[in-house]
Amino acid sequence: MTNEKKHSPTEAPTGRSNPLPWVAAALFILGLAVVAGFYWSSNMKVQKVYYEGHSFVSEAQLREIEIPTGIHPDSLNTMQIIDQFEQIPYVKRAAVDVTPGGNLTIRISERKPVAMLADGDTKRYVDEEGVRLPVVLNRAVNVPLLYGFDAGAAGDTLSGQEAQAALNFLGQLREKPVSDATISEIAWTDNGIVALTNQHGVKLIFGKKDFGTRLRNWEAFYAEIIKQKGIESMRSVDLRFQGQIVTHEQ
Repeated sequence: MTNEKKHSPTEAPTGRSNPLPWVAAALFILGLAVVAGFYWSSNMKVQKVYYEGHSFVSEAQLREIEIPTGIHPDSLNTMQIIDQFEQIPYVKRAAVDVTPGGNLTIRISERKPVAMLADGDTKRYVDEEGVRLPVVLNRAVNVPLLYGFDAGAAGDTLSGQEAQAALNFLGQLREKPVSDATISEIAWTDNGIVALTNQHGVKLIFGKKDFGTRLRNWEAFYAEIIKQKGIESMRSVDLRFQGQIVTHEQ
């Protein structure tokens, strides 16, 4: 008689470890990070103030605006601080950033001069929006002189149709390298915009409109005629007429 042996089936090893300890450890670390972050945030205080992006405005002038330290950043009236900085004529925009260490960085975007207003002995720069800017020692900018407008006070804005036309002309001028390189002085007159070349002071009459087209015509005239005859042969060039350029030669 044969004895049959019965064996209980053995379970094959699955190779899986229990994930619960790892999950618990991760949650514990996350909890510590949250608690530490909350503690750091609640105890963070403004330590120092730094400035970036300024060139025409000195750091000493920026520091005249008082920013309290030793308090939590949330206690700062950032909108009021920004408004104070943007009262400085050269400051177009200001932003306040808080670093992880509790320091403040004031980021400054400055206005850029596009012309120098000449009003008698008074000189001021003006930006693309017509904001008058003070002349800063050792910060000369190569921009054309602009006549025909009151120098006014720094921070004030040029207004009126004539001023807008002059600003429009300056904007068109900056986009045209040849014109920008050959024109050094601009004036608003009864005939509109009248400019002088930086060589031999040739008078260029642009009128009161269509500045982009008339500047292109000047560049074409400069390339074709001035290069042949020489700029010293010209007294004035009138670009106000469609389809023709009127010149007066020496």
